[in-house]
Amino acid sequence: MGVGIYGSSLSTSGMVSKKMRDIIAYQFNSITYTNLMKMDYMLNKSASQSNARNGNDMPVLKFDTIIDGLEFCKNNNIHMRGHTLVWHVQAPDWFFRTNFEDNASFANAQKMEQRMESYIKQLMQFVQCHYPGVVDVWDVVNEAVEIEQGSFDSSTGWNTRTKFDSGKKDNLWYKTMGPDYVFKAFRFARKYADKDVKLVYNDFNTFMSQKTNAIKTLVGKLKAENLIDAVGLQSYLGASWPAVKDYRSAIQQFSSLGVDIQVTELTISTDGTNNKFNQQASRYQEVFKAYMELKRSGINITSVTLFGLQDGYLLYDKDTTDTRFWDHDLKKKPVYNAVMQVLKS
Repeated sequence: MGVGIYGSSLSTSGMVSKKMRDIIAYQFNSITYTNLMKMDYMLNKSASQSNARNGNDMPVLKFDTIIDGLEFCKNNNIHMRGHTLVWHVQAPDWFFRTNFEDNASFANAQKMEQRMESYIKQLMQFVQCHYPGVVDVWDVVNEAVEIEQGSFDSSTGWNTRTKFDSGKKDNLWYKTMGPDYVFKAFRFARKYADKDVKLVYNDFNTFMSQKTNAIKTLVGKLKAENLIDAVGLQSYLGASWPAVKDYRSAIQQFSSLGVDIQVTELTISTDGTNNKFNQQASRYQEVFKAYMELKRSGINITSVTLFGLQDGYLLYDKDTTDTRFWDHDLKKKPVYNAVMQVLKS
């Protein structure tokens, strides 16, 4: 079982709390940084611009936001999920510009392919050289499929995302490299990943039929090149939506492609009633029962990650959600025992 570590800086990360670190080390075997491993944290803008002025147009990375977590994992013999290499959100605009300058023209596709390769190579090699075996899986590409009208390219056969934020913003990976950016990212990841490291395509609302079908087409193409090992289902679920049968169906359909299933960002909201935490416990229990039944049927569910440890933890940037297994005081909520009953069965 994995857990997401929230926070938008080292000072607000859940890893600064000793009590939380103790819970994570005892209860979980994997962590995911929800922010601190994303591109806008990993890139060094000024150093990249300096490089470009000196004729080297490759990005410069910095690793200060992830070293604490990598050390923690190494010392406690747990894994870290690499999240995420290529995503249209939290990829700074300047990264796609000539010489990394804010107001310059966009770099051409060839230059962007070189930058993508350099970024993936540097990040993977840093982790694998200094913390071998700690990062055992990467979300290579995140949320490249879209079903909102006007925000995708249907000519690819898999609804390649062209825009986001209700169509107001461009997917700059698509804008500069076209739809092949997804395949190139996976090729570079396969090239530089250690042989036992798993590569994942990760997305949300994977249980919606139009999106399920589009992702299946994409995954089939990636599978044909031996570029993908698992589909990541983010799994932001409501108190009663989606129906578990629809969620199960999506898992079964993805599994039929010959890939593993990983639940990467599991979050189940409450119904807002006075009995909301007991209701939430029942919903989590229902979902975990489905995982266990699917696992027993032969579907290879290899990972489940809860996206967050504690409700409303102040260092979580004023986070007020109540979707997690521990409450504001780090006491176990009803959901904890409900899920443990399923796992022990």
